Amino acid sequence: MKHVENMADLAYYFSPPDRLEPGEMETICRLVETVGSVRPEWVRFNLKRAFLIGYVLDKNEIIACSSLKEPRPELIQAVKEQTGLDLGGYLERGYTSVKPGYRGLGIATMLLSGLTARAGERRIYSIIGQDNIGGQKIALNNRTRQVAVYESEKTGKKLGIWMPEWMIE
Repeated sequence: MKHVENMADLAYYFSPPDRLEPGEMETICRLVETVGSVRPEWVRFNLKRAFLIGYVLDKNEIIACSSLKEPRPELIQAVKEQTGLDLGGYLERGYTSVKPGYRGLGIATMLLSGLTARAGERRIYSIIGQDNIGGQKIALNNRTRQVAVYESEKTGKKLGIWMPEWMIE
């Protein structure tokens, strides 16, 4: 685990994609791509159109990121058909990535809390694979709960829809 001298030295930023400094978007995309669960072209496509991107700096190095993005209409339709849950008008919280040496320090939890606080009146959700125990732990630490499960037509994997507890009706 990376030794962070002082957690207060970490800087958290939240920005629309068009307000990122030159090179920051590329660094954030590469960080998300290291997880390898989404094809690079989709990462770039979705992040450039995101509602908000959150990232964390340690001494001018981006060490973590996440985003609030507009869900694709195909996803909204698939979830509605399989579960009856209508995600129209919601924001999807996703692409949460933390460099390996910084994991387990609560950085992702702080980052997700910051994004949630900036969603305004919009409701949010996350998609977490049923086999993604680490993602589920982050979700539980961030007081979210699984509200539905659907099967991805592309991958055939079971995916959970998670929402902050206080947003669940």
